Amino acid sequence: MHSMGIGTEERVSRSLAEAVRRCRAARSWTLDDLAARSGVSRRLVVQIEQGEANPSIGTLLRLADALDVTLTDLVSDQETATLGVRTPSEATELWQGPAGGRALLEVSRGPLELWSWTLQPGESHVSDAHHPGALELVKVRRGTLVLEVGDESVQIKPGHSAWFDAARQHAYRNATTTPVTFTLVVLDSAANHRTELA
Repeated sequence: MHSMGIGTEERVSRSLAEAVRRCRAARSWTLDDLAARSGVSRRLVVQIEQGEANPSIGTLLRLADALDVTLTDLVSDQETATLGVRTPSEATELWQGPAGGRALLEVSRGPLELWSWTLQPGESHVSDAHHPGALELVKVRRGTLVLEVGDESVQIKPGHSAWFDAARQHAYRNATTTPVTFTLVVLDSAANHRTELA
């Protein structure tokens, strides 16, 4: 969220704050309850609920898991339409690398998420295991991506695609001297059993 326009950043922070408060209140949990169940500090939970934090993807996933909702439930406006179109300016930046790489959640709906990633030379992102049954699909657009899933590691070249079991810890790495861009689709089957937001 570092490089987004102020309006977009405020919209995302406000939407996230409202979603976390609503989910916590629906369970009659205190701030301490949510902190204990998620492993996220009480102080950070308070900052998130006040729209004053820029939490990492890992933090958001821990909160979503504790609340039994998906990441999409926390960061996206809830819609009931049968069709939706997103402009590039509506993408939500949820990760920024130290050299300028970024992860944009382009569009999401229920258990599905569509991401655009850029990793600058030497950058990497490690993701904790998702819910059992979670699946990710990767399509490399430019550069060569090193994908690590558990103890396995593969290189994915431009134009090539891969799938993997996202219920295992995984990492995306750029071990080259040029940027890597890729599209990522996440299917979190646990979303089919999530608690609906009220």
